[in-house]
This record gives sequence, C-alpha cells and structure tokens, in this order.
Amino acid sequence: MKATAWNSAAIGVAMAVLIVYFIQSEAGFYLGSAFALISLMLIGIPHGSLDHVIKEKTSGAVAKGQFSLLKFLGVYLLTMAVYALFWVWLPAFSLVFFLVMSAYHFGETDLEESVVSQPVIRRLGFLLYGSLLLFGLLANDVEQTTEIISSMLPGSAMLAGFVTLTEQFPILRYAEFIALGLRVTTVRSGLYDHLRIGIILFSALFLPLLEGFLLYFCHHHAWVNLVRVRESLYDDSSSGLYNMIKDMTPFSLISVFGIIILVASSPLWLSHVNPVLLFFILISVLTLPHAGIMAEFYALRKSRAG
Repeated sequence: MKATAWNSAAIGVAMAVLIVYFIQSEAGFYLGSAFALISLMLIGIPHGSLDHVIKEKTSGAVAKGQFSLLKFLGVYLLTMAVYALFWVWLPAFSLVFFLVMSAYHFGETDLEESVVSQPVIRRLGFLLYGSLLLFGLLANDVEQTTEIISSMLPGSAMLAGFVTLTEQFPILRYAEFIALGLRVTTVRSGLYDHLRIGIILFSALFLPLLEGFLLYFCHHHAWVNLVRVRESLYDDSSSGLYNMIKDMTPFSLISVFGIIILVASSPLWLSHVNPVLLFFILISVLTLPHAGIMAEFYALRKSRAG
C-alpha cells in the first residue's frame, strides 16, 4: 500500500500516543483508549458494513439482477444468531472457533500479497501468521486477558495453558513481531507498509488488551480492507468515495448503536460476564459472516490478478 496522508496519519497518532505515554503513562492510556474507541466507530465497524455490496458485486448478481438484500440480511443475521447461541451453549468451543477464525481472517488480509502461490501452504501461512499475531496481542496484557476469559470460563485449562506459556517462554509475549517477520519475508509490499504495521504493534505493547487490539484491528486490518474494497468495487474518484460512504453508513450506524446498547445494558441481564469479553463476543458474532464474504472477495481478487 502506498504512503498517503490518510494511512500515514495512523502512524503519526500512534507515535504521539507513545510519546505521551512515556512522558505521562496515565495520560497516554486515556489518549490511546480514546483513539482506539473512536477508530472503532469510524473505521473498525464500518469496514464490515459493506458486506452486502461485496456479496452483490462479486457474485455476479448485479448482471443477472438476482441479488436480494432481504435474503442476504436474513442469512447474515441467522448466521450471527446461531453463533451467538453457541456462545451460550458451548462457550469454550466458541472461543476457540473465534480465535481460529480471526487468525485466518487476519492472516488472509496481511498476507494477501504473499509470494507463496501454493494454495495449501498459503492457507497454512494465513493461520500461522494470524495465530502468532493474536497470541502476541493477547499476551501484551496477560492479566486482563485472564480476567475477561475467566469470567466466562473459570478454571479453563486453555487459559491456564496460555498463562503457563507466557511465563515459561517470555518471548511469546512478542509473538506479533514473529508474525511481522514472517510477513516481511513473504510479502514484497515495501518498507513503508511493514514499518507502519510495526509501529502499530509496538504501540499496542503499552496499551491494555482492548485498546491494543483495536489499534491493530482498526488502523491496519480494517483500513487495509476498506482500501482494497474501494480499489476493486468503486470508481477511483470523489464520487466513488461518496458512494462507498453512502453504502456503508446505514449498517455502520445500526452496528455501532447496537453494540453500545448491548454492552451498556449487559450488567442487567449478563452480570457474570466481563463487559470487555461481551464486546469480543459481539465482534466475533459480527466477524463470522463477514470473514466468509471477505474470503470470497480475496479469492476473486486473486483470480483476476492471476
């Protein structure tokens, strides 16, 4: 990705957060938290609000006039509802599924331009990269990770294993940089792109779990996907950008207000679950159908590029 004023801004703000943190850690914490949460509202959630457009334009339904928004939303919401029920019935399975799904989805985004062409090796690379990345982001704040997961899975063997690994092998606390090394060796996107991710991951080291995760999620993962969707599906003009924003706004607003209401009201109906864990559950429920659609999108981009 080329350096532009827009995507370079994330580097500037991340570095500003770091400087403030080193001068006054409490102020840096609040600045980083505010930056991450605002980014979620403006970039993180909106990047998934174009799924209906992606599905319509990549399925050939536009030419055939067969795309039904109501049918699409019905399947989308049903998928979310079924996964939400799995969180209630099988929380341990749902957590593992979320981590594996997210790892693959993040790897698919970050390694799309990988020089590796063999399909099976590419997919294994996506999973390995994403797993290292997620482990590192979770290990940045072992205390909060333990606190939020144990609120739903007290005495979890998986959680105990995670804590043991980080204690016995401290280098795993920086697993996201091992992932970055893998990206540098397999993706020829230029120094700027690698540096940009590196600064974001370095900044996340000094933030609590949720804020650090959101910094990466919004200012790399979501941003990159938005740029690629615009490049592939919209005109490279101001009118193309306007149409993209118009398409994403309705579902972005619904998602933002829905998450705010659910998290704010959770003490009334889900008092035993940590609100941060509830937030991750909501993100996972939104991610499941989104990840499937983006997999189709990237498969189409690769076939066209080939």
